[in-house]
Amino acid sequence: MKNLYIRFLIASAIVTLTFTACDKELEFKEKLVAAERVSADEDAGTWSMMVLNSPTQIAVAAPAAVGSATYQSELASIKTLQANLTSKQKKAIEYWSVGGVVRWNQIMRELVARFNLPPAPRPDGSYPIPDANNPFGDPNFPFSNPPYAARAYSYVSVAQFEALKAAWHYKYVYNRNAPYQNDPSIQALATTNVPSYPSEDAVVAAVTAKFLELLFPAAVEEIRQKAFEQRNAAIWAGKASASDVSAGVLLGEAVFTEVNLRAANDGMRLAVGNKTDWDAYKAACEARGETPWMSQDAPARPPLLMNFGNVRAWCMSTEDIVAERPAAPPSTSSEDFLEEVKEVKYYAENLTRERLKIVHYWADGVGTYTPPGH
Repeated sequence: MKNLYIRFLIASAIVTLTFTACDKELEFKEKLVAAERVSADEDAGTWSMMVLNSPTQIAVAAPAAVGSATYQSELASIKTLQANLTSKQKKAIEYWSVGGVVRWNQIMRELVARFNLPPAPRPDGSYPIPDANNPFGDPNFPFSNPPYAARAYSYVSVAQFEALKAAWHYKYVYNRNAPYQNDPSIQALATTNVPSYPSEDAVVAAVTAKFLELLFPAAVEEIRQKAFEQRNAAIWAGKASASDVSAGVLLGEAVFTEVNLRAANDGMRLAVGNKTDWDAYKAACEARGETPWMSQDAPARPPLLMNFGNVRAWCMSTEDIVAERPAAPPSTSSEDFLEEVKEVKYYAENLTRERLKIVHYWADGVGTYTPPGH
């Protein structure tokens, strides 16, 4: 498969990155360099959509002509900005030149790690449920456990992908060059090989920020600040004008609205379950002669998102999921199960430094970006 630019952007978001967790913050250690665009992907606007009906479902108005007074004023503004760039703004240009999808993936995993904290028990031994309407309460919303994180990662990635495909369609409809290509006196602090209208940086910033604000409402201000920085970095770098950015923001926010309609009706609201649900699962397990799952916490916690398996999948129907379901595990009273327990006990009793290193590498517990983030 050829190495295509937008596919590179999306795939780059899931590369393995090395960082450490400390006080619920992630310090990213990898040294990333500016993205090298192997292909302009002129046909990306024709790629299959996952949520939108087509890339034209959301209209993007035509830009002003390059020779118009409006656009020439935008170019003059860029030159003024570039003549007065601060060191902080130059660092922002360098930071976002790696690729918006990659950077937002880092930001999102840090948010997941920060909010991946299970609620503490009440004095009566019960556990409160995080409330989206009171994200700063105790406990903070969300508790970004692995299922929550997996859903969040997927929605943001799909929204970015839909928005970029729509953006690519309009880029080649209007075919407007980047500011530095239209005016040689503008510095090319970040180059591009695709038309600038609508701005891909603004599209990604807008659609991602809207989703992250919804998913992590206690971090809205820092999310908005990052989106503001990415949009402006594209202008400071000479690769986008104000109207390129404005069109990108409108498109990104419109794509968010469409993808969020799916999120609002995918069954996640029912995933928490209730005591009746759990009693039914427990009774069915006992009826099979099995030992049901029990919380090892003190006081015992309720099961985590017991109905998450019913949340709507992206590419599989309910029938597909049932067809792919693995066979039942060995009975807890069977010889096979006892053999498996014996194997676990062996490794627990014969721990080596190398095995411990592997355990810690894959632990991904509380305060981390979770297994889906890994």
